[in-house]
Amino acid sequence: MTKAALNQNELRALRKLTGEPEVISSSSIQSSTIMSSSTCEAVSSMPVPDAPDNGVLVKITHAGACYLEGQTRNRRYTPQFPGNEVAGTIHEVGNNLPNANFTVGDRVMVMPDEDSINTGYAEYVPVDDVSRVLQIPNKVPLEVAAMLPGDALKAYAAVNCAAPHVEKLRKVKSTVNILVIGGSSLGLWSVKLAKYMMGRNCNNVRLFVADNSIDRLLTAQDHGCHDIIHWNEEDHEQYIVERTLDSCRGGVDVIIDYVGTNRTMQRCLKVLNREGLILVGGNKPCETSISLSTLAAKQQSIVGVPRGNINQLIELLNAVEGKQVEIPAYKVFPVEDANHIFEEICECRITERAVFRFGSQSSGHLVDNH
Repeated sequence: MTKAALNQNELRALRKLTGEPEVISSSSIQSSTIMSSSTCEAVSSMPVPDAPDNGVLVKITHAGACYLEGQTRNRRYTPQFPGNEVAGTIHEVGNNLPNANFTVGDRVMVMPDEDSINTGYAEYVPVDDVSRVLQIPNKVPLEVAAMLPGDALKAYAAVNCAAPHVEKLRKVKSTVNILVIGGSSLGLWSVKLAKYMMGRNCNNVRLFVADNSIDRLLTAQDHGCHDIIHWNEEDHEQYIVERTLDSCRGGVDVIIDYVGTNRTMQRCLKVLNREGLILVGGNKPCETSISLSTLAAKQQSIVGVPRGNINQLIELLNAVEGKQVEIPAYKVFPVEDANHIFEEICECRITERAVFRFGSQSSGHLVDNH
């Protein structure tokens, strides 16, 4: 079995992110934050897995910095990789793969499934089901392609789900207000995708973004939302509700809640208009109390945000290739800086989308497409 090509700093970063004990030299004991109980030689190379007989082995070159929405509020994170947002090249094709459309070196991205969402960092990802592997057009950079199967696809699915309800309300209302809760990557993608999917002639549709971080809200404002609403969790609840209603004059018709806590749900119900729709996309367990009789009397609906499917991912990829969708601002960082970057994200010092790059390349850079 061959060994991975990452350098020692990159390997050390991957081990830290997965919680693996780091094997270190005695000279670095004091500066290390994660270590094994004994001191040994420097980090050794990770083994490269074999390609599944009916699948492919993907060598990861770029990965989105995935974490659960709301973790920045708690100043903690749980990395999610690979599976959520990865892109790279075909390293090996399985021996029994029939009618293989893949060759070594092809640029690809991987659609996540339930088994791959919470696995640890790795340089190589074996994929059994090649229907989840999409080839990347030459016009789409690998760092952009890496973002599409995760937050971009979820936002695309959410906006798709909201669009019919928005169109119905547009026929009977002078103004339709949409509120996106969460100003991180999901919120930024939602702003850009709503503009693309609802067209430029939707002058009577206003999109607002709410978040507890001023920095993220300013970034969302730069991306073209109608207005931003500061949900400072230290403020009195009624004050936050009144501030929201004051900003969204006429109340809120559609809410996409990417945080999905009891507090955000109760707040949503207080600002939601009659015949309003709430799309819930939180990724952590939450219990809340809802009056079904009130919900029915107001003809309101609560729907879960779908993860998105492979057909929607293909549609999204085609729209990105054709430059029909503006890509939210993002920064590319070397993977050995991953732990520091997550700390920066949690402190809201990085509000753009963060993408990790594998391999010995230049330092991080910002891409702002809006």
